[in-house]
Amino acid sequence: MGANDSAYTVRVEGLRELQRNVRQLRDRELGKKVREANKAAGNVLLPQAVRESPDGRRDAKSSKKYRPGKLDKSVKVVASQKNVVIKAGSASRVPYAAAIHFGYRKRNVRPNRFLYRAMARKSPQVAATYERLVAGVVRDYLESD
Repeated sequence: MGANDSAYTVRVEGLRELQRNVRQLRDRELGKKVREANKAAGNVLLPQAVRESPDGRRDAKSSKKYRPGKLDKSVKVVASQKNVVIKAGSASRVPYAAAIHFGYRKRNVRPNRFLYRAMARKSPQVAATYERLVAGVVRDYLESD
């Protein structure tokens, strides 16, 4: 599995055609509305992802960079016209996020796939929200001619 691959993906029939139509229209407002729909669908998942993230404790062996609660705050939604991604951690502020999520065998850290669990629990709501919002965009911009 590559860096951008995910265990959970929502596939939408007709999405490629919609994206092609958006590009052909070259309407900035339409592109912005599609991006907002993507972001809103991702925001449905955000609270669950924060709830699922592990609540750690500092102990004597903890790294100096480890700060409990920073992983929760680092979970965010990144949206574009083509997709939406839920990310956790950053190289400078929360460098241990990948080790927590995917595990770190050398250090005996077991995987805690909190983002995948959140998506598994909220997948129907995310899909329904996305479908409703994209249908509204299509209705407002592409069918109003």
